[in-house]
Amino acid sequence: MRDEQPTPVEPSAPPRAPEAAGAARVADGAPPPAEAQGASLADRIGMIVGGQFVNTLIVLVQGVVVVRLLGKSEYGALAFATMLFMTGRDLAQLYLPESFLYFAPKVTRPELKGLVRQSLLLLLGLGALSALAFAGFALVPGVFLDVREGATPLLLLIGLMSVIAYPASVFGPLFIATNNHRKSAGVALVVTLSTAAGAIVPAALGCSVAWILAAQCAAQALRLGLSYRLYARLFGDVAAAPFPGGVRAQLAYALPLSVTRFAGLFNQKLDKFVIGLFFSAGLYAEFAVGSQELPLVGVLAYSVASTMLPDLVARVEGGATPAQGARAAIALWHSGIRKTTLIMLPVAAFLLLFAEPLMRTVYGDAYAGAAVPFRIYSALLPLRVTAYAIVLMAFGKTSMILRIQVLSMVFNTAANLVLLPTLGMVGAPLSAVLTQALGIVVMVATIARLSGVGLRGVFPWRHYGRVAATALVAAAPLTAFLVTGAVDERPALCLALGAPLYAGLYLVAAWVTGVLAPEDRAFVARWLRLEPLRSRHG
Repeated sequence: MRDEQPTPVEPSAPPRAPEAAGAARVADGAPPPAEAQGASLADRIGMIVGGQFVNTLIVLVQGVVVVRLLGKSEYGALAFATMLFMTGRDLAQLYLPESFLYFAPKVTRPELKGLVRQSLLLLLGLGALSALAFAGFALVPGVFLDVREGATPLLLLIGLMSVIAYPASVFGPLFIATNNHRKSAGVALVVTLSTAAGAIVPAALGCSVAWILAAQCAAQALRLGLSYRLYARLFGDVAAAPFPGGVRAQLAYALPLSVTRFAGLFNQKLDKFVIGLFFSAGLYAEFAVGSQELPLVGVLAYSVASTMLPDLVARVEGGATPAQGARAAIALWHSGIRKTTLIMLPVAAFLLLFAEPLMRTVYGDAYAGAAVPFRIYSALLPLRVTAYAIVLMAFGKTSMILRIQVLSMVFNTAANLVLLPTLGMVGAPLSAVLTQALGIVVMVATIARLSGVGLRGVFPWRHYGRVAATALVAAAPLTAFLVTGAVDERPALCLALGAPLYAGLYLVAAWVTGVLAPEDRAFVARWLRLEPLRSRHG
């Protein structure tokens, strides 16, 4: 449960202004902006969140099934290998895929096609370099966990997966930036299903972890093939034109973000590396289950914020003055926070109360210890109602996020040095949570100063407070229920009764306090009728 947001800088050879780009799109026969096509920001966010929700549900089921099919040590080795791949991917991609969200509104369609080709070549090379790095680790597999045998093929396979997955990562942001959200969600769903099958089937047949990773390589190859085919059909006969500024302009934007991402990943992954280096594979499995990213953070908070990025950039640059542009962007950012807060705060309250029955019911009594790190990370959820760095990214203030992340690195290292010797394994998640809380506080203060709205205007405090109070009121009766000790004997029954009871109490309290606005109810009703998905746009 951690904030994975990086940072941008103005390119040394910036692309054309949005006004010029808009005129060029018309001249080049490109589609008009999303607003002109009738796909509202709310519907675009809904498409991404809806697709992410389905994918995440599949991944959750896959994870639970695989945990129950594999032994603790086997699952620990698989989880650690996956973590190494994801860390290497996030570092080595240099923020090139995400740069499409920034550049797409500024360039013509031929120039965008040129940017795609440029990015594919760069990421293919970066994937090859990552594969060489993992091959080097394969020579000394015993340094990780307590695994002395069998780690070499795992490291070689995640190297192969890097070569395939890095170029494939271009297309998701590209589809979002060009208002093809349903296509992005469709590819993601197909790949998620194939990935789930590739994990569950080998585990059910008693195959080794290496077979599971080999199946993940095949799923990434499918993702690359499907995405490229859709991209080719979308761009058709459009002739590629050189991206303004070439590789230098893209890297000028992406490299500062990559440095910031390194600092962010250090803070996000340090706890996992510490556990992986100093504890056994069995203990790492328990920790991995309890510390995994809560799906709602990526599905809701980050999807909403990242989908807003092109619109935030447009508002910043479209203001009559820099101050007006910043205030307009903050207002749009608040609209996303108000929506996510309605879900994130009650979920946080419920998880803090029901962490133990949840872990024991989903993963089995053998993973009861996972409730400790899970509860620690859940304590951070009330702050994770948005991706705070998105606003600074829209402002183009890369250096600010970098400074905050470096400060967090120093704090995180110091906290681990102090807490690990005194508290043991619990010290790692405590350090991670305290570090992220510090980073969020500093980032909010920075946004308040740069935007000129001050601390009172930088966050929808009043709405947040009302929702938090509503969530706490709904949780109060359940606290007394848990004190009875019912969790110890029947965790599944406790969870089955507690979840719908809390949801009902929260909805009633939200209705009474008025935190559910008419527009929220209307938006939910539209999606229950699947109206945005039946639209011909997107």
